[in-house]
Amino acid sequence: MSAPGAALLFAAGKATRLVGLRERWAKACVPVAGTSPLADLLPKVMAAGFTPVWINLHHHARQVRDTAQAAAPLAALNFLEEPTLLGTGGTLLTVTQANGALPALCANAKLFGDFDLSALRDAPPGTLLLHPNSSLAEFGGLRYDARRRVLGLAARTQAQDSGAAVFTGLCRPHPAWLSALALARAARPTAPLCLIRDGLLPALAAGVEHHALLHSGWWCEISTPERVAFAQARLRRPALSDRATDGSDHGAR
Repeated sequence: MSAPGAALLFAAGKATRLVGLRERWAKACVPVAGTSPLADLLPKVMAAGFTPVWINLHHHARQVRDTAQAAAPLAALNFLEEPTLLGTGGTLLTVTQANGALPALCANAKLFGDFDLSALRDAPPGTLLLHPNSSLAEFGGLRYDARRRVLGLAARTQAQDSGAAVFTGLCRPHPAWLSALALARAARPTAPLCLIRDGLLPALAAGVEHHALLHSGWWCEISTPERVAFAQARLRRPALSDRATDGSDHGAR
């Protein structure tokens, strides 16, 4: 089987909500139970066949670069230095130009989970991995219909299990996002662009079909010290108890 295409890992965030931790660590490199989000994610990306891998850099750039090279020493890694943050949408535009093609995977390097990226690899462009058991009130999310077509943003007040789920930060970008992002960049040339608000939502408004891929396992991200502590406890669980009795982690934050 031919390689699905490139992956883009977002690792340039300022980590402002990590308060004291940010002085020592990039968000992608925060030590959690003997690993880090980037060190955990990168081998999964490689195992699913995505190559080359692009990683954007800003806060603690050298640390992110060193962590990636240690986690995947044989991988085809490319790094995009961002002296000024471009935002996820701006980074996608820039990497698409440098790569010569739209990346087949976008992933936020601040998360953990038991996902198998082959399911996302085999999904069509415009597929977003959603987690129904995470809190919409805490994270917000996306709405989808009975055919799992993405409809738009979900209200934080929307009830769980009502056709809405939290976006995990993993997706197959759609080519239609590029034209929407280019328009946003022309209108706001110095502003950071958002993959969702400046890419996905305009494409949805234009009638481009997108799909939700629901993840029934566990997922968490580490944007705050409290979430780091949750991830630490979650990753230290014995392998045989990776699921709650209903097959998911309703407490994942």
